[in-house]
Amino acid sequence: MPLENLNQEPVKVVAVSPEVNKELLNDYKAEKSGWYYAGMTKCLMPSKYKNEVNNFLDCAVRDDDIWISTFPRSGTTLTQELVWLVKNNFDFETAKTVNIWERSPFLEISLLFHEKTKLMFLKENENNPQNRQIIENMSHPGYLVVESKPSPRLIKTHFPLSLLPRGVHKKNCKIVYVARNPRDVVVSYYYLLRTWRTTNYVGSFSQFWKQFKEGHVPWGPYWSHVLEGWAHRKDPNVLFLFYEDMVKDLENAIYKVADFLSIPAPADKVKALAEHLDIKSFSKNSAVTFESLKSVGILEKDGKSFVRTGAKREKPEGLNDEIENDIVKWIKENYEKTDLRFPA
Repeated sequence: MPLENLNQEPVKVVAVSPEVNKELLNDYKAEKSGWYYAGMTKCLMPSKYKNEVNNFLDCAVRDDDIWISTFPRSGTTLTQELVWLVKNNFDFETAKTVNIWERSPFLEISLLFHEKTKLMFLKENENNPQNRQIIENMSHPGYLVVESKPSPRLIKTHFPLSLLPRGVHKKNCKIVYVARNPRDVVVSYYYLLRTWRTTNYVGSFSQFWKQFKEGHVPWGPYWSHVLEGWAHRKDPNVLFLFYEDMVKDLENAIYKVADFLSIPAPADKVKALAEHLDIKSFSKNSAVTFESLKSVGILEKDGKSFVRTGAKREKPEGLNDEIENDIVKWIKENYEKTDLRFPA
C-alpha cells in the first residue's frame, strides 16, 4: 500500500479483553485505567491514547520534517543522535550539552503519564520546582510539543507507520525506520519497562516474553510494526536500517543517512561522529542517558542505565534454554511469512 494511503481511514481504538486488561494492569503498575488496541494491527496503547488518537493523527506536519520510527529498544536514541548531528552540521558541543529529548522530541511520551502517576511524581517533588517543571514538560501532549519546535524538526516516535500523523505520508516527509533482532529487543525492552516508573513493569521475564510474543507490550505487536517499515523500505522518502548493521559499521551508517538527507559528510566529521556514537562514549553522554531523570523519580534510582550494552547480547535472569529456544522458534515461524532477515 502506498504510504500516502497507509493511514487515511479512521483508526479504531478498542479495549483489550477483560482478561488481558486485568493481567496488564497487574504487571504495569503505572497505568491505572486500562489498555487498548489501535488500528488494524492492534497496536497496544495505554488509556490516554483512546481520547487523543485524532490529535496524534492530525498533528501538524511540515515538509522538512524528519521522522524516526522504531519499535522500542531498536536503536532509537543512537539513530536520533546520528541524524541530529548530520542534520546540524556535526555540532558536537550542542549534542553534549542539550538533552536529546529537547533536540528531538518523543511524540507520544505523554501517553505514559497517567494522571494518577503524574500526580504521584509531582507529590514526590513538591519541594523541587525544577523537577516539577520537568514532569510537566514530559507529560505535555507531544502533538503540542512538536508544534512549538522550529524547523527543521527531528521527531522520534514508536508508532508504526500506520499510526503516524496522516500528514507525514501526504507530505512525503523523510522517515528513518530502524529494526533490531527481536531476541535482543525483548531483553532490552524488559529492562527498560522495569526501570521507567512511567510504566513500572513488575512481571517476571518469562511473563514478559509471553506478553511480547502475544503482542501485549506497549507499541506491540513486534512483527506487524517491523514489517510495515520493511514493506516501504524502497520508497524514496524512507530509509530502512538494521541496528546490527549500524553498530557494526557506524561510519557506513552515517554516510547512508547523509546521502539520504542529501547532506555533505566530510570524512573527518564522519570519523568523529562514529567515535561519539561508540557505546564506550555514548553510554557516558549525559545528554542521551536520561540519568537526570533518576533524581526526578521518573527513572528508578537504582535501575539499569537507559543506554545499555550496545551490540553485546544479554541474558537476563529468567531467560532459560526453554525460552531461548522458544524465541528462536518464534523468529523462524515469522520468517516464513516474509523475506526480511536480520543480520547475524
